[in-house]
Amino acid sequence: MLSRVGQKLRRFFRFNAIRLFRLRGSSERVARGFALGLIVNFFPSFGFGVLISGFVARLFGGNALAGFIGGATLTFFWMPLFFLNVRVGSLVFRPHVRVEEMDDVTERTINALVLGRTFAVGAVLNSIVVGLFTYFLVYTLHTYSGPRILAWLRRHRRRRLARRDSMLQKGGK
Repeated sequence: MLSRVGQKLRRFFRFNAIRLFRLRGSSERVARGFALGLIVNFFPSFGFGVLISGFVARLFGGNALAGFIGGATLTFFWMPLFFLNVRVGSLVFRPHVRVEEMDDVTERTINALVLGRTFAVGAVLNSIVVGLFTYFLVYTLHTYSGPRILAWLRRHRRRRLARRDSMLQKGGK
């Protein structure tokens, strides 16, 4: 069960990496769009994060498709991001509700903290740090290593398909 989830996540990230590095245009716009799309996940979007991320990226001059890809990247990690926002925000403001572990993230704590200043400050700080780091990382990779990364992903896919075909042929004989 866990290996299938890992395989699906790996496939999801590989697919988005291929989509990101195939984008044409300036690396600066791609990096800006991806980073802006990614930071939308630090704020509650109630299921509309991926759509919002593309529009935010376009609004601030980034590549809209890169924004959609960035928004989709962390969509399924909302609970750890919520936890991270609360933990970082609690370094600045002490929350009135304690969240010490992931198990403490319940409906009651979410309702109490989402509109609180602890969560808001944590979300802003995390989005600034992660956004800047992601921008410079994607810009550097897209500018200097984009074609090499795509070639590596293609080789990796060919090897995986060849391995699968050989397994099927052995099982079929």
